[in-house]
Amino acid sequence: MRHFSSLYALLEAIPFTKRTEDFAKVKLAIQWGLKNATIEKEGAIFVDDNGELKLGGQALLILALSKYQDVTKDDTFVPVLMKAFKGVHFFQEPSGKLIHVLNPDLTVKAAYRIIYYEGEVAFALSRLYELTHDKNVMDLVKQILDYMVANDYGKYHDHWISYAINEALLVFPDNHDYMKLGLKNVFSHLKFIEERDTTYPTLLELVDAAVKMTDMIKRSGNEDLIAPYDLVRLRQVLRYRALYEITTGCFLPEIAMYLYNPQKFIGGFYARHDNFRTRIDDCEHFLSGLINYYNYTYRQA
Repeated sequence: MRHFSSLYALLEAIPFTKRTEDFAKVKLAIQWGLKNATIEKEGAIFVDDNGELKLGGQALLILALSKYQDVTKDDTFVPVLMKAFKGVHFFQEPSGKLIHVLNPDLTVKAAYRIIYYEGEVAFALSRLYELTHDKNVMDLVKQILDYMVANDYGKYHDHWISYAINEALLVFPDNHDYMKLGLKNVFSHLKFIEERDTTYPTLLELVDAAVKMTDMIKRSGNEDLIAPYDLVRLRQVLRYRALYEITTGCFLPEIAMYLYNPQKFIGGFYARHDNFRTRIDDCEHFLSGLINYYNYTYRQA
């Protein structure tokens, strides 16, 4: 899972840095992942994470391949994408509820593992729909989002949900239920985000997506839905979290100089509350949050 999610973050970073020569390396890494970390069953492709087929892995595979095609215009992986999409159906129950983990023989291993998976797959499928305009993809996105609305997923404050809502509003621009879900997802959590003393990079991603979403809602003429919310405070929190991440989670030279090999760490990210842990998923979330913050806040200005 981390292999494909890290490639997604790199595909966000490469256009930002303009190091387009790195696209070839990413393509090699995708090919390695498909050869060594996926299996094919019943005409569908799944990420095999140590004998577990996770809904989140399915989402991140689709997300990485969709992002690669979007930024490179290389459609090499379209057949794989559609087989990965087919795989999502094996995780879905007739009620619309999504199973989280399957065994390699496609039997259920764990009905639930972590709340992030639904948001991840809704976001990934929305990105896939942008590429393919396949009605079957759109229908599945709607089924998942409708299930999330019906089951009050806004209470989970998941950044993936906010990402998914933003993409869904491009397809369903007048769906008030999706807007309300996205608004609750961030505003009921804003005090926690303001006061959180760890870097917690997914919080910046959540506020990034929420600011974009409120702008989309305003442009759609649904100001009444956002009238109860303090949008100025939301933008203040966005800036605060971005600066907080840089000052408390980035290996600036003044921090890296205390480590055994400073040059190795400068420009990287860490979890200060966990003994300066540097983990690949931390780095990918820092990258995505800060790049999206900069692109929307400064390049849109």
